[in-house]
Amino acid sequence: MIRLGLLALAVVVVSGCGLTEATPTPPPIQVRLDTPDGVVGVFRDGAGIHFVIDGQDTGGQHPDRTAPTVDLFSLSGDTGRVYNSFVYGLAPVGAVRVELAGLAPIGGTVEDGMYILALRDKLILPTKLQWRFVSSAGVVLAEGSNITPER
Repeated sequence: MIRLGLLALAVVVVSGCGLTEATPTPPPIQVRLDTPDGVVGVFRDGAGIHFVIDGQDTGGQHPDRTAPTVDLFSLSGDTGRVYNSFVYGLAPVGAVRVELAGLAPIGGTVEDGMYILALRDKLILPTKLQWRFVSSAGVVLAEGSNITPER
């Protein structure tokens, strides 16, 4: 009789609980950049390096690559945004900043081996990118043009 009473109590307690809709967990940004449009950032996991904009993960790039990598996410059209293009990736060991020739980005500080830069320009062509990774002593560790090609 005691068991039946406990079972009835458990059913009443459980049936009285309401389930709430789960709130999606935001991506775990490791390097963030605050812009007037909001936070953008990058993180790395087994699928590669991810770019996050407006709280949305755009997917992993280059899971098996070693630094340096250069990726580009660029918007076009009437976005209503101040910053419309983003360069991000993995920096070589010893790099403290990333520079883009002929462009005026914000960001570029290397943290945890990753970086992100934001540009006002819309629809930047990858061939327009001239980049270099610089050490704290001002030594250029790597430089090049374009984005990291897919294998």
